[in-house]
Amino acid sequence: MKKLLTTIVAAGALLTLAACSTNSSAKNSKSADKTVTFHALNGDIKVPANPKRVAVQNYPDEVASLGGNVVGTDSWAFPNPYLTKNQKKNMVDLGAPKFNLEKLIEQKPDLIITVDKDQVADYQKIAPTVLVNYQKLSSMNESLDYFAKLLNRKDEEKTFLKNFKKAADIQKSKLEKAGVTPSKNTISLLELQGDKIYAFGDNFARGGQTLTTGLGFKQSAKMAELSKGIGYAEVNAESLKDFDADYIFVDFAAVDKAQFTALENNPSWKNLKAVKEGHVVTMDYNKVYFFAGPTATKKELPLYTDAIIKATK
Repeated sequence: MKKLLTTIVAAGALLTLAACSTNSSAKNSKSADKTVTFHALNGDIKVPANPKRVAVQNYPDEVASLGGNVVGTDSWAFPNPYLTKNQKKNMVDLGAPKFNLEKLIEQKPDLIITVDKDQVADYQKIAPTVLVNYQKLSSMNESLDYFAKLLNRKDEEKTFLKNFKKAADIQKSKLEKAGVTPSKNTISLLELQGDKIYAFGDNFARGGQTLTTGLGFKQSAKMAELSKGIGYAEVNAESLKDFDADYIFVDFAAVDKAQFTALENNPSWKNLKAVKEGHVVTMDYNKVYFFAGPTATKKELPLYTDAIIKATK
């Protein structure tokens, strides 16, 4: 009964908002922002030419990096520690895996961006909704370009990329002085969760874009396969030989440190080239596991540079 009542209230709120929006649009049509047609996964959508209040799943970093006003995002992306207070000043946690409709309505977005096709119909009752095909936004440059077009912020994109290159060049120089030439070295990314081991491509956070797009490391052959596919795979210790590389990056939470110790004692692990050469770099799970937007990628540059230098001294 309680669940039914909540649903009815949410539905009523949606109808009320739609009615209010219609009346408001009629009264203020002269002052309303212009709209443009944007080709999205869910068709040609009329969106504000210059969105002022954006609710976005998965990609709050991209919107914020371009100077957009993010008023809400999902619970997984919300904790991003790399966004500034100013970038997050209007941002609220809208829940996950789908947005809480009542909270979404309260934020009064003029544009909603989602990766969940099943929720588009509900979101469209609140504001113009763009469905994103996240599999096609596999790199920082691709995703930044996509959102710059959607938000009409191409100048901001150019500025960000210029500053990103400067920051990356500084860190590359530090690595070169330490005897590490990224462009001549391959990498693989692993993560430990409980008794499971996961391998990742460069498009699933875990420092992938920082290391490749930013610092210029090459992907191992097996890592490149994951990057072209769904982005990750569960593996076992015996199959790690397929992910051997010049450098292996492993992230895990503090509670899984014993799992890493156990892995270090595994014969299959000890036989890896990166292990033998002392090129295993451990990272804090909480700092890298889900944060891969442009700002996070930029701010992770010194984090990874320092970790590499420390691990390979």
